Amino acid sequence: MAVQVSYPGVYIEETEPAAPIQGVSTSVAAFIGISAHGPIAEPILVTSADAFTALFGPPVDGGDVPYHLPLAVDGFFRNGGAQCFVVRVGTAKPAAKDLLGRASGAPVLGRVEALLDGPDGEGGSVRIVDSSALAKALTAAGQGSDLPVVQGKADITAVDATRRVLTVNAVGDLAAGERVVVTKGTETRTVRVKSVQEPDTIVLDQGLSGTTDFVGGKVTSDDLTPGDTVLRLKVPPGIALRPLVPIGSSVRIKDGATTEWGIVASVTNDALTLRRPLTNAYKLVTPTRVSTAEFDLTVTDRGGQAVTYPNLSTMPSHPRWWGGPSVSSTYLRIVLEPTTPIPVGDPRPAAGTFPLTGAVADDPPEAVKAVREGMVEHLKLLEPIDEISLVLAPGCTDFGAQQAIVDHCEKLYDRFAILDSVPGADVPTVMTQRASVCGNQDKGFAALYYPWIQLRDPAKQMVVLQPPSGHIAGIYAHTDATRGVHKAPANVGIAGALGLERRLLDSDQGLLNPDGVNALRILPGRGSPVVWGARTTTNNRNWQYVNVRRLFLFLEESIQQGLRGAVFEPNDLELWGKLKHTLTEFLTRVWRDGALFGAKAKDAFFVRIDEALNPPSSRKLGLLHIEIGVQPVYPAEFIVVRIGIWDGGAQVSEQ
Repeated sequence: MAVQVSYPGVYIEETEPAAPIQGVSTSVAAFIGISAHGPIAEPILVTSADAFTALFGPPVDGGDVPYHLPLAVDGFFRNGGAQCFVVRVGTAKPAAKDLLGRASGAPVLGRVEALLDGPDGEGGSVRIVDSSALAKALTAAGQGSDLPVVQGKADITAVDATRRVLTVNAVGDLAAGERVVVTKGTETRTVRVKSVQEPDTIVLDQGLSGTTDFVGGKVTSDDLTPGDTVLRLKVPPGIALRPLVPIGSSVRIKDGATTEWGIVASVTNDALTLRRPLTNAYKLVTPTRVSTAEFDLTVTDRGGQAVTYPNLSTMPSHPRWWGGPSVSSTYLRIVLEPTTPIPVGDPRPAAGTFPLTGAVADDPPEAVKAVREGMVEHLKLLEPIDEISLVLAPGCTDFGAQQAIVDHCEKLYDRFAILDSVPGADVPTVMTQRASVCGNQDKGFAALYYPWIQLRDPAKQMVVLQPPSGHIAGIYAHTDATRGVHKAPANVGIAGALGLERRLLDSDQGLLNPDGVNALRILPGRGSPVVWGARTTTNNRNWQYVNVRRLFLFLEESIQQGLRGAVFEPNDLELWGKLKHTLTEFLTRVWRDGALFGAKAKDAFFVRIDEALNPPSSRKLGLLHIEIGVQPVYPAEFIVVRIGIWDGGAQVSEQ
């Protein structure tokens, strides 16, 4: 808004530039595979190797069944990873119980499932018992188990000339904003109180109609009618209403035989406002009473250990919602469908004790098969998670499954695939594999690593072959954190790797490197394996380096998120200037971090927003075109040193 000037002088007007662009994370990995136990077909965020073990189990000696996932995740964190999502694939079904609503034919309100698979999770139970935090507090204070709705009453001793100001014997329980009935004999007026002035004055929002003298009459709180949402309650001294009836609480309103249920939208010291208006009328003189409804959930595991979670609610807005952190059992979890309707009546699950049954043991060979055959479905689970930037299925070397992973990354355009070579493959075989998984767009959204690594498996108590993708993902994350996404994740030792499936010669890598296969080598003087390649699987030379492709993914997503605030802003020169400044500032930071080539920022990138790109015809369509050019830093993959005899001057003699 422009400053309004009225006198000669200097005026200060603050302007707010566009928000700076923040770089997005590039090192959150997503793993797909099989494990000992844990949730199936559900992406779970894991922040440490210990957290993975607690939820999905330790390494497994599966005999001929390859349990690569636990060792891969361990390798990710061992090599510098910090966060990953895990999708466990399996055929197991946990012991479970559907909890139904209370009405006849009520839908399933929730499902409790054992965290352990198959028979390991059977033998426990859950118990539902009705409870009420308000009733417990009232009972302890000797005040019953519910609260009456207030019906204020006062005798009228005087009425002023405007017929709006009433003098009464005592204001009592009457309150501003409520609807009241003014009566004398057979004359009745329904009005609303504008204000109350202690100790004896009531101001109405309008004058009493007619000419009846209401002196000697009464003012009484009106009964509740359909459409009302506010319930004023008679709260005993020493009882605090807010903590006992928080927002989201389920309340029962009862007047004799008339009953209905409501959900609290807001609460004061002595009043509740309902989310939905009342559908029935209630006589306050009866009186009308309000109670709250929660339930206690007791979980008993198969060993007989019981834990009770008190005063829970099925309402998501309640602070003790049963689908939230209020229930943190190590034995079971509560599964809620997003489409589950909220019951019209009592929203609690039916009371009783229910055993968890119906478990089906996992079939590991079928689970391994399901990894490769159901890859498209597994990847769909990852699509909504924007934080993911690396995708891998350790040990899954089926060409069709790997192609699906690459297609997934190309489709979303914000993540990168790390692929394992076929175990036991020779150089021609892995080159054939690379050609089959380069992607439909062929723009370098994947990298293939060869050969497999050797490491110690604590489950088998021996050195085993392990696909390297999990360890490589950790190296990506560590390199991003310490150097930046523009640094090639190569020439780095693989923590935990004791050796390689086969040792490659320079002649082997001479075939693999130009073909887009990244070699893992044991180099002279370096006993442990190192990553000795930084190529993508593409045939497109513009995108042949891992760091270049990932740098552009970083730039594109950061810019996309950073410019969202400009959507629907006026498409004028002021907006163009702000966006150019914001983009220039962001790219300058990227250049200073060493990601772009150039002695000066102007040599490293340009940002163009002008009328040539945005003619009137384009602006009328709501379009704003921005052109950005950047000069990435390519890795020094081949270092050529010329050495000769120096005779002085500026050159050396040939040898």
